Amino acid sequence: MNKTLMLVICDFLLLSMLALARFDPPEEQPEVALDATASSTSSEEELIRLLEESLQMEQNSRTDLSEDLTETREDLEKQAAALAAREAALEATRQDLEVKSTEAKQLAQTKADLEAERERLAKEKAEIESQRLELSEKFESTRSELEDAKTEQIELTETLGTIQTQSSVTQERLSQTEQELVAREIALAEREAELKAAREEAERLAAERAELDRALQVAQAERSLLQENLAEEQAEKNQLRLEKEAAFARAEALGRNVSELGQNVSELGEGVSSIASTSEAIQKEIIEARPQTMSEIFTRFQDNRALIEFTAMEKSLLSGQTLKTYTSKSILIMDTRGDTYLVTHSKDTPFSLSKKSGLIAVDLKVTLGKRQFPVNQVGFLATDPRICFIPLPKRIVAASGLETFELALQPERWEEAVLVKNDESNFGRTEFRRLTSSPDFLKMDRPALGQLFADFASSRGDLAFTKNARFVGVLTDSRHAVVLSDFLASGVIQTSGSFNPAQATETIARLKDRLRKLPSDVQ
Repeated sequence: MNKTLMLVICDFLLLSMLALARFDPPEEQPEVALDATASSTSSEEELIRLLEESLQMEQNSRTDLSEDLTETREDLEKQAAALAAREAALEATRQDLEVKSTEAKQLAQTKADLEAERERLAKEKAEIESQRLELSEKFESTRSELEDAKTEQIELTETLGTIQTQSSVTQERLSQTEQELVAREIALAEREAELKAAREEAERLAAERAELDRALQVAQAERSLLQENLAEEQAEKNQLRLEKEAAFARAEALGRNVSELGQNVSELGEGVSSIASTSEAIQKEIIEARPQTMSEIFTRFQDNRALIEFTAMEKSLLSGQTLKTYTSKSILIMDTRGDTYLVTHSKDTPFSLSKKSGLIAVDLKVTLGKRQFPVNQVGFLATDPRICFIPLPKRIVAASGLETFELALQPERWEEAVLVKNDESNFGRTEFRRLTSSPDFLKMDRPALGQLFADFASSRGDLAFTKNARFVGVLTDSRHAVVLSDFLASGVIQTSGSFNPAQATETIARLKDRLRKLPSDVQ
């Protein structure tokens, strides 16, 4: 039973008992049986009625309490749903706050970067302003240099005509030289026959000289014998003196004959030496004109190669700096004046004419054999500015012990050229012909299906040689090679400590203009 209901019943019973209790003295004894029964019956009915009312009230209270509990449960469920919604909203708000906090940090970082960029741009603006002032000061000197360059161009045009004339003259001289070579071969055969006869004559004279030496020894023995018998044969003094004088005369004659024989032998030796030197010169010319195999030329390239290494600091896309290294291999090339150079394609250097210039610093080192040394300048060929050449000091070349390659002044004497990759990855040969539009270029024949099915195909930067190992030039692209006849520069860039980014950019721009002026089929 519920405690509350029990308390209510107890209170009700207590009140009922108090209400039924009498505290006045009793009067006469009534008929207690009937009254007690009636009173008892009335009290029980009243108690039952009260209990029923209490029970009804309790049921009503429970019904109200159940309804209150149902309403409270529904309110709690609604509050729980609202609380879950608020927690979800708070979580979303927290995530938004975290995203906004991250964005705020990024914005702060971006702001700092923008401030640093603004300061850098301000510094660059000041530098550009100072450079603009310097450029304005250099404008007049540049204009005068351009005028000098135009004058030099006119002189180069005149020199080109002279060189072409000399080329035709040289070709005629070559034909004459070939005829002279044939005549020299015939003369060499005749001289070899004469040499053989001279050797036989020298052997005969040597035999006669030996006989004269023996006769001289006999005469000297006779003289000694006469001196010993002089005291004993005093009577025969006059006769012995006559015999002695005759012996001396014979000895003097023998001496003169021996002297003349030695002179003849000396003259014969000089003739033999002259014939031998002429024979060696002719043999050298024949050896130089002898064609060599591709493997022989490639082996000479490997045994005498030099390493060219550029280290450049360049601007990157995001206003940063990048350190790059460019390497290529070349050989020592000697021009007609005896100067030695290395050559390579500009795309294997930081000065490529096909990209935007953003150089900050450039260092150049060359390795010859086991020795490495810095070089302070790079030249660009006047015939084609895509080809770079590096001058080398004569003392370093002599100390390296490497073989030099001579220029092939007339490569068209050969029908094929031997090509060597500047990284030693491959070598091969290909036919070529001179371009009619530009005599300074050769057009290389490539396979019909190109590199896909060919064992070897020409490509940019290949070194071209004639079949007698004379150096022709460098391939400017996959089909054309520029012929090197001299090392005339169209521009020079200083490297290492003397490198000037502004001057380098200006020089590269001028070289690009010069490249655009070349015939369209070789650009």
